[in-house]
Amino acid sequence: MPDLDPPEQGGGRTLPRAALAATGVFLLVSLAAVALALSGSWGSWSEVAGVPGAQWRIRPLWLAGAAACGVGAVWSSGAIWGALFRSAGGRTRLPEAAAIWLGSNLGRYLPGKIWQVTGLVGYVRARGDSGAGALATLLVFQAVMLATGAGVGLAVLGTSAFEGLGAWPVVLGGLGVAVALTPPVLRLVVGIGRRLLREPDEAAQVSFSGSLLVRTGVGGLFVWSLHGLGFWALLEGLVVENPVGPVVASGVFSASYVVGYLAVIAPGGIIVREGAMVGLLGAVAAISLGPAAALALAARLWATVAELVALGVGFALVRCTKTRRGTLRC
Repeated sequence: MPDLDPPEQGGGRTLPRAALAATGVFLLVSLAAVALALSGSWGSWSEVAGVPGAQWRIRPLWLAGAAACGVGAVWSSGAIWGALFRSAGGRTRLPEAAAIWLGSNLGRYLPGKIWQVTGLVGYVRARGDSGAGALATLLVFQAVMLATGAGVGLAVLGTSAFEGLGAWPVVLGGLGVAVALTPPVLRLVVGIGRRLLREPDEAAQVSFSGSLLVRTGVGGLFVWSLHGLGFWALLEGLVVENPVGPVVASGVFSASYVVGYLAVIAPGGIIVREGAMVGLLGAVAAISLGPAAALALAARLWATVAELVALGVGFALVRCTKTRRGTLRC
């Protein structure tokens, strides 16, 4: 079992300070971009007096519950990837694997999501584990999460959840997920990754059983449920007469998140996710454009804070684990 301290030649910490600073800048820019993109919708606020969602209040307990659900959902995502990686042959301890995923996940805020992949693979290799295995398990994890998120959206909202995309992107996306999870494709990904990373064959013995994929899918449904519950709590904490129930909130958040993620050129799904959320809130809850735009911005801020807090929790767990000598010390 490799030591939890990164090796000297591996480049230092789990996330270098420069990478953290750059990520923080991207997060601030993304929030500013979303606010600017939605600001035009706020002009319709004066026209929606008395409409559900147009009256505001602040209820701290509901907002605290939303924050807890958001952090729990994001951290659970990291833990699920870590468990998948270990079950598929990885050796990195679960708390550290979750922290690795949480850190690299912020790479979504770079166009094309390249940093997310390279950060994850690079750190896993520095830990003496298989980068090809990390690449394959990331592909599986993302495919399962997209499939379960789309499934929640379709189950709750029907085809209207993705009608803005048109039929072909949905069909092609579903086929892509199905193909990505087939054993030949996964073996191909491992083989290509092994050759590109120049790893020996024994360093990339990765296997995925049907039961492992099912367990990952169940975990994905749990994550989307937590996200939906948190989004509903956020609405309850902000809106006087919230017309959105917890089940519908799960469908709205899951569908809009999937739409934003599929927009590869939009870092972190910026603006695309918010546009989908505004449309869905209007379609399923008759929330007008101005309030829906403000709620979409609030949801982006809530999700961003949850990602950062979950990353902090991941770091804390890694520090506690690596200083343990019979008793837990942090």
